[in-house]
Amino acid sequence: MYNTHNGFLIHTRDYRETSSILNIFTSEGGIESLIFKGKHTNKDRFKFSIFNEYSFTFNEKYSLPYLTKFELLNQYVFDKKYYLLGLYVNELLYKTLKDGYDFDKVYLHYKEFLINLSDTNDSLGRLALLFEKNLLQDLGYEISLSENETLINDKYYYYDYNEGFKLDLSLETRSSILGSDLQSFFINTLTSEKTISNIRSIIRKIFIQIYPDIYLLGDKLF
Repeated sequence: MYNTHNGFLIHTRDYRETSSILNIFTSEGGIESLIFKGKHTNKDRFKFSIFNEYSFTFNEKYSLPYLTKFELLNQYVFDKKYYLLGLYVNELLYKTLKDGYDFDKVYLHYKEFLINLSDTNDSLGRLALLFEKNLLQDLGYEISLSENETLINDKYYYYDYNEGFKLDLSLETRSSILGSDLQSFFINTLTSEKTISNIRSIIRKIFIQIYPDIYLLGDKLF
């Protein structure tokens, strides 16, 4: 049986002497593994590129499907300074997408992320935060205020990992988030690098709670 899915190459590794295993991300199946057959000298072996959208046709007759055809659909070009960020996002997808999630939403957000990279001057941290925020929401772990909590611009808030952001009544607010910054975070206009760093630390802990064995390398590179 042959299927055709649109998707992105996320990861590849050698398989036996003359083949590779491609991990692709599709809106239908999330992270899917395909065998690409061909010698290392086969020029087709090097036509795949991450951050480009392809049409993949594969034979599902075997437990590990064989790739039979691919076609470039969309090419996303952006400044090389965002390359490591892109690798981190790919790693995040590869290690978090499991069966049962709404892959359509993640796929659309990933495409939006790549489109945005081609026309942005935002910092790496801000771009990473925007994608992480969307991904958590798509996975069903949206960051929000605690129930019945009110957002006040000049007050500070801490994150309760079971309930959400709560008003911080302590005198120690060094790791807390100012209400006005939190409001900016919720509407995707946050620019404070210090607050971006603090919220990304919270997000890393959330990912670890969801996936206790997860170990992310990419965000240490930028």
